[in-house]
Amino acid sequence: MTTPSLAQHALIQGPIPETTDNAAVVLEPYGLDRLSGYDYVQEEYFVSGVAADHEYATRILVRRPRDMSKFNGRALAEVSHIWGGTSVWRAYNRQLMRGGYMWVEIDSQAPSALDLIKGANTERYSNMRFIDGELASDFAATIPFTENPTPELLAQQYDEFKKRWWQATPQSFEIIAQVATALRAGLPGLPQATVRTLLFAGISQTGGVVRRFIERHHNVRRRPDGGPVFDGYLPGASGGDALPDIDVPVIEVLGEAEFQSVRWACGVSGQVRGLSHRRKDSNTFRLFEVAGMAHRETRHMSDRDKNRLRDCPLPEGAKWSTFPNSHVYNALLEMLADWSEGLRIPPASKLLATMGETDTIVRGQWGNAVGGLRTTYTDAPLSTLVAATPMGRPSWYHGHEIPLSPENLLETYGTPDEYRRIHAQVIDRMLAEGFLLAEDAEELRRTAESVIF
Repeated sequence: MTTPSLAQHALIQGPIPETTDNAAVVLEPYGLDRLSGYDYVQEEYFVSGVAADHEYATRILVRRPRDMSKFNGRALAEVSHIWGGTSVWRAYNRQLMRGGYMWVEIDSQAPSALDLIKGANTERYSNMRFIDGELASDFAATIPFTENPTPELLAQQYDEFKKRWWQATPQSFEIIAQVATALRAGLPGLPQATVRTLLFAGISQTGGVVRRFIERHHNVRRRPDGGPVFDGYLPGASGGDALPDIDVPVIEVLGEAEFQSVRWACGVSGQVRGLSHRRKDSNTFRLFEVAGMAHRETRHMSDRDKNRLRDCPLPEGAKWSTFPNSHVYNALLEMLADWSEGLRIPPASKLLATMGETDTIVRGQWGNAVGGLRTTYTDAPLSTLVAATPMGRPSWYHGHEIPLSPENLLETYGTPDEYRRIHAQVIDRMLAEGFLLAEDAEELRRTAESVIF
């Protein structure tokens, strides 16, 4: 049995002043235009310490209420993606700001920190240092992609690729634990930032970071009082062997697109391997597999997204998916935070229906997945949802939908009013189960009002 050790405090310094010509590097500017509307501010801090027996120096980026009396005491941390981006902020930002959370980007993965942050402003980040290794550009250029592959070949290629992540980030997990421990005491000059409930989330590669932290570091790196450095975990869009039970809640969420049976036609693989991630519920574990959900949401595309996808041809009559990944994530965030604070116990896990012991998903009417965590998009459908668009890079991680014909809609609902009645019933069920928040339900109701056929 591994002996627990104390997670040392990282030294946090800041906030670091900014000027017009010398501001914090933002890896993914998605949602920054909303900060002022929610009266949120962004601040950068430098952090340093010793990890893996070597000194490190990096930064954290914090977004918080300007008026800290509106801080709810909950913080959500993520690490920046190994080749750039902050997927958790992208998915959760509306709920974080309307709920009064603090968000913390921990730049513990050397490839993105050195290549994309320090590389963008060497003067500002002149002290940033890690153990030498591969950079973000080395990874971004070599994501495994094979035309006409077998699932077995894809799995082998991706597993070899994934080994490089950990080899390039030998200090990352100690840095994460050290920063988390330091955050408990608040931020320099901001005692109101003392965190009551600290959660760790990730999506895609960073979901893999969260999983690995749970597997290898949660029980080892503890606070001085012996408690955990994080109060709950939300790994998303990742996968691997079933996670172990630990002493804080874990909610794992996988979209339909994470299944190898869905992805392999796109020529890419992922971390999910068959059904090996599945396990029984416990006092601290739930798994929610979401029917119709793609790897990444296209409902609110940024200009960068639109530019990247502008030349990707869709099947005739199709459009990029409007499935609201963020609605699911928002609800699960609140579920995890409440569970971590002993306020409620989540419903039982929800698993997609598969054929026997394979990961081939069972399809119902109009080709939509059966089972799993269900939404208005699957239980009051207007489209056939395709969770991974089979055209390789960069479209595979986006889904598309093929609208049902007016004849299909008439056959299914009879009238628009009947559609809205069924749609409202699904919303009520989701609200009762905790899989939808009231603010997001109102958005869905407004959208349904405009449906005609």
